[in-house]
Amino acid sequence: MIALVKGFIFEQRDDMVVVDVNGVGYEIIMCPRAAAKLPGRGKSILLYTHLQVLENEFKLYGFLEKEELHLFKRLLGVSGMGAKGALNILDFIDPRGFYQAIVSQDEKLLVKIPGIGKKSAGRLIFELKDKIGQEQLAVLPDRDDNSINDVLEALEALGYGRSEIFPLVMEMQSRGELGAHVEENLKKVLKARALQMKG
Repeated sequence: MIALVKGFIFEQRDDMVVVDVNGVGYEIIMCPRAAAKLPGRGKSILLYTHLQVLENEFKLYGFLEKEELHLFKRLLGVSGMGAKGALNILDFIDPRGFYQAIVSQDEKLLVKIPGIGKKSAGRLIFELKDKIGQEQLAVLPDRDDNSINDVLEALEALGYGRSEIFPLVMEMQSRGELGAHVEENLKKVLKARALQMKG
């Protein structure tokens, strides 16, 4: 089992990276969102990995964060979910946002993920909602993340229900669209909500 790979980036594409480890090149499959964060050719990198042994080939999948690797493995345990589908989920949303969607049974958010239809979303919720355990603690905004809490409180003051707006805020946060300034975040969320209503 290859638990991690540490070396230098030899080659990089949208969904793959070759890491040179003491003269041996490891071809590692990644989701585009993670691959875009790589530092570039010749730079040092450490990836947490999962080796998939198939009938006639080996595939090595890489992740920048341990949490992403853990979610990837957990998704592989869902019936009908393969490595490609699991990578699609990680490419669309980070683990924290995904766990929030499962806990809140937010099917609308899950079906936005490429390759996930209504039936697949229902299966993910059904099979994972009772298994995520301590991850439930990670889906809520951090205690120190006052800006997100302030945005939610401001939206509630404007008449939005928390269950109505919370999934959108979490999705935007997981995509890195929200910053530290409450007023700017509020404008962004209201704009996104307006577009959501039009759609």
